Amino acid sequence: MSSTFLPNMGAALVRVTNNKGDEIGKGFVVSPWNTFLQQLVQAAPAVQTITTPSPFQANVAGTVIITSAGTVFLTRGSVTVSLGTGQKIIPISIGDIVSWTGVTTVQFWGA
Repeated sequence: MSSTFLPNMGAALVRVTNNKGDEIGKGFVVSPWNTFLQQLVQAAPAVQTITTPSPFQANVAGTVIITSAGTVFLTRGSVTVSLGTGQKIIPISIGDIVSWTGVTTVQFWGA
């Protein structure tokens, strides 16, 4: 992605003036607002269909979208949770393990 799509964090957002209208300073965007504004101008990540056998271990954070005829499980650390069947939208972190039974379509949406 080109840096031209990102807000210029060095550009002043506002002028600060005294009661006479004289400029006495400038205001800049500060965190977390700069992160929020960057999300507005960046293109959304594409959804990618993954061809992988169960289980899937995340090596990046994002979202897994699963359409399954079988049961879906999420393991985070030492805890495993059964998420049931059907379509699931699961936010994942690095190291999370998503597993399933049956015929499944798995898609990944990067963070």
